[in-house]
Amino acid sequence: MISFLLKIRQPVRIFLVITYVGCIAALSLLPSKDFPQLPLFEGFDKVVHFLMYFIFSVLFSWSIKTEFNYFRLLFIIPVTIGWGILMEFMQLSMHLGRSFSWYDVLANSIGVFAGILLYILISRNFIKKPRQKLLPGGDE
Repeated sequence: MISFLLKIRQPVRIFLVITYVGCIAALSLLPSKDFPQLPLFEGFDKVVHFLMYFIFSVLFSWSIKTEFNYFRLLFIIPVTIGWGILMEFMQLSMHLGRSFSWYDVLANSIGVFAGILLYILISRNFIKKPRQKLLPGGDE
């Protein structure tokens, strides 16, 4: 399964991330009356926030191939958390029955870090990095 995912070309990966970001925006900005009122337990919406941003960070890490350069994670972390904060402020300003919540921001952020941690663990254990070519006359 992992080898199949790694064979997907980068433009397709980026398209999937952009599509997912659009889904997050749509779900975050829909009026609250458009959602079913079925609270399974107290704080269920925080689990949803966690999962949405967990998936977002894994997709984003996969799309820009961080398995070959972990430095790219320093780009992903502020972008994904920043997107979550932007969605919260937009909820506040749109007055559609949604409200800003620091707890939602916290759930989003924990999801981002958990997703990145999982991606790092998978990439270190299951993904073979390309071998560096030696310069002529170099030692191995």
